[in-house]
Amino acid sequence: MTTLALPLNEWLPDQPALNNPGLTRAHNVIPGAGKFYRPFPGAEPYADTSLPSRPYAAISLLNNNGNARVFCASKLSLWSQQPDTRAWADASRTGGYTTSDLEGWRFTEAYGLNIATNYSDHPQFINTAGGTKFANLTSLVKGRYVATLRDFVLLGNTFDSFDGAVPYRVRWSAIGNPNDWNFSATTQSDFQDILGGGAVQAVIGGEEGTILLKTQIVKMVYVGSPAIFEFRTIYQNKGCAIPQSVITADGKIFFYAEDGFYQLENDRLTAIGKGKVDHWFATNSNQAAYNRMSVSIDPLNKLVIWLFASADATNLTPDTLLIYNYDTGAWSTASSPTTFLFNALSLPITLAALDRHGSLAAVPASLDSPVWTGGRAFLAGMDDRGKVFSFSAAALPAVLETGEYQTAQQIAAVSPDPVTADRALVRSVSPKVHGPGDVSVAVAGRVTPQAMTMYGAAVSMNANGWCPQRNDSRYHRYRVSLSGGWSQVMGVEIDAVPTGRR
Repeated sequence: MTTLALPLNEWLPDQPALNNPGLTRAHNVIPGAGKFYRPFPGAEPYADTSLPSRPYAAISLLNNNGNARVFCASKLSLWSQQPDTRAWADASRTGGYTTSDLEGWRFTEAYGLNIATNYSDHPQFINTAGGTKFANLTSLVKGRYVATLRDFVLLGNTFDSFDGAVPYRVRWSAIGNPNDWNFSATTQSDFQDILGGGAVQAVIGGEEGTILLKTQIVKMVYVGSPAIFEFRTIYQNKGCAIPQSVITADGKIFFYAEDGFYQLENDRLTAIGKGKVDHWFATNSNQAAYNRMSVSIDPLNKLVIWLFASADATNLTPDTLLIYNYDTGAWSTASSPTTFLFNALSLPITLAALDRHGSLAAVPASLDSPVWTGGRAFLAGMDDRGKVFSFSAAALPAVLETGEYQTAQQIAAVSPDPVTADRALVRSVSPKVHGPGDVSVAVAGRVTPQAMTMYGAAVSMNANGWCPQRNDSRYHRYRVSLSGGWSQVMGVEIDAVPTGRR
């Protein structure tokens, strides 16, 4: 019996199916640190709470006392999650906010303060150690984007009473004082207009700043008085197209430009989606809903995860996860029951506090879930009414599809005997899977690349680890479906014999 080993390489939907070196589909899976995939977990309730509108932003942080605090924004309000009930409590300033339909919210942490901005209102702050209500940070400037840069708070794409809207401006607070925005050589509070790159789309802080404009990327380096900051353009004619796509992890900045996904690290730009997923995303996403995109990090698995509305989404509601393993460069997708992603820190809870659920069966997450350990980072999501979920439930049903290959040629490459066949009969397929999951395989065969791709019936794996098939054709591809308790899937082994003669 001649068998062919077919590993499950990285997902490459932008490549043709014929002779694709990777997969044409990798859904509800996580790319592993090699040629394998792991299950993507489902979402389970963490807090059965609500908001008056969909969530616009969220931040989790440890305050100066070492306690976890979680804040979020709805359209017209700011909220704090209560440790005892997990419910959202209104933390808005008196009178609330006037966020316009075209704006959103952003958060940053500085000097024990959580700072929020929405451009429609003045920037807000709350003391994370004991504050219960937000208040105006300053009345001198508004900004669409905010970050903490060294000892300064930085606003990008600003509005003030003197110059009005200046979308290409960045402005920073006094050194060591986020509440002081008066221009001063002594306090070093000042601004800079960045010309030639369009509007500021994101500001990223840290030891050095990075400004993503529409068509320009600028580095912002502290040099002290009198210049305060040095601004250096590191990329011209390349910038950020979707402000909601920007996130940082392990010293890397990820974002979506007009032509695809990029990673910026040490001032070096890498097109991480080129030839892989850029065309797929442009085709399968709804551009009218790009403002609904959210992005988060799974630090344990080294993943960046974008949640967006697919082309088939109802009412522009985000429904699809695009997953990138920034250690390996591999991609995958997943379905999302949530409409907003964020990185959460779990709030501490005692067993006595679980009594409010009535019974163990009613507890929204399993007792061994990391979400019950205070200060523990986990990937979280919310639905459009503000209910909070953790991604810690049972694995979602997964599907992986290989590229398409001329099976007779594959046999010829490994057979000790000459093979002159043009076609092949696939008699059985053995998926290489760890764990006690339910596994089945379907095979598609066609005679010409122009013919329709039609998969046969999915066949479950028998006691010997094989899924019996009978598909005689020239080109074959394979669909592996998994559910239940599987842990890793590595590839498929194919039992096939040549049938046609040249």
